[in-house]
Amino acid sequence: MQPPSAGLDATRVDGLVPSGDPPTAMLGDLRLTPASGRPRRPGSPLVPVIVAAALVAVVAGVVIFRALSGSTAAGGTSGTTSASSQDARRQAAVRLSGLLAQSVTDRTAVTGAAEDVRGCGPSLHQDAGTFTRAASSRQHLLSLLASLPGRTLLPAAMLQDLTSAWQASAQVDTDLARWTQDNIARGCHHSSRSDASLRASYVPEDRATAGKRAFAPLWNQVARPYGLTTYQWNHL
Repeated sequence: MQPPSAGLDATRVDGLVPSGDPPTAMLGDLRLTPASGRPRRPGSPLVPVIVAAALVAVVAGVVIFRALSGSTAAGGTSGTTSASSQDARRQAAVRLSGLLAQSVTDRTAVTGAAEDVRGCGPSLHQDAGTFTRAASSRQHLLSLLASLPGRTLLPAAMLQDLTSAWQASAQVDTDLARWTQDNIARGCHHSSRSDASLRASYVPEDRATAGKRAFAPLWNQVARPYGLTTYQWNHL
């Protein structure tokens, strides 16, 4: 066998020479980076990821639990506050009902005394005292109404109507007491209806009537749910 020619590439098995391209040109982008010589480690462990996820779940659970607990506590507090407010309102209505009962008693006495004076009855001195006591009682009721515990839980317009009515009624009672004294002083006669003190009572009487008309329906709305006495305006 003839020895290979010196012009041939001894590294090629077939002895053929590439067409002018160096051997590395044929590899192009397929050239491999040298190995590091050490085996590659597997991917990052999953344990830290699992632990982190568990911690996030625990924290989320605590947050939700606290939120629900706070909501429940708030709901319980709201319910307790509402019940307490309703009880305070009921107590205020009961107290006001007691004041109204006293006012009705005063009105009954005043009505009887006025009829006696109009008829020149035998009890003029007692009638004068009845009117004076009624006027004093109205003032006392006004003082109690102004300081009524829990009054802010009752309708403000209703309380204002009652205040106006009682103030006017106290003035009427005072005028009627003077009318009676006039009859005692000059002798009672049927023309006493033109007395100046009696005529002075007409204006506050109209004001008292207006206040009672406005007050009665508002009061009845408050009184019925609690089983308290209701009134027509002319009963007060």
